[in-house]
Amino acid sequence: MSPRRRSEDTRREILIAARRVFSERPYSEVSLKEIAAEVGVSAPLIIKYFRTKENLFESQLDFSAAAARIEEVPFSDLGVYLTRLAVTSAPDSPNSIVHRLADSGGNRHIVDAIGRAYREQVVDWLVKKIAEESPENGNESTEDAMDAETRAEAAMSMLAGLSLMRRLVTEDFFVSERVETFISYYGSLIQGALDGRPGQVQ
Repeated sequence: MSPRRRSEDTRREILIAARRVFSERPYSEVSLKEIAAEVGVSAPLIIKYFRTKENLFESQLDFSAAAARIEEVPFSDLGVYLTRLAVTSAPDSPNSIVHRLADSGGNRHIVDAIGRAYREQVVDWLVKKIAEESPENGNESTEDAMDAETRAEAAMSMLAGLSLMRRLVTEDFFVSERVETFISYYGSLIQGALDGRPGQVQ
């Protein structure tokens, strides 16, 4: 194996270990020494590849699975599907932006890094899906129409708020017999945002 290939493999192993450790514990509690031990390398080697813990954290952020899971969902079903994910996914899922933010420890650099990664890997993908699949496309000239980016940001903001409330305030509600009715209702609100129909519920 060439030195370049070994270097690439080591870097990938460090990222895998970092992703696992950062998803399990708050950012402030994780050390480079701990991640190095997971891989069987030295902390200085991690510094050689990534320079700082903050850079390593940003490099390991991966929300692509969140986008991949909804790639094949019909556009008309997307609101309910996304709502169901927000309600039923494990609160500590590494794909949850709320979980990541909660474990950031208030570090501004880390919060900004999470936001950038989520936009690039999830929100921008949703903008593309709206632009390609929304039946409302072509109606942007109407007075209250929203463009694809505005629709995506509105929908994801509503989902993030739902995830936050579930984590911090009302988690018990989401295991009750009322949850299906809630998913149907809230999903219609999300779909309205995705379709660019402000104030409308299906």
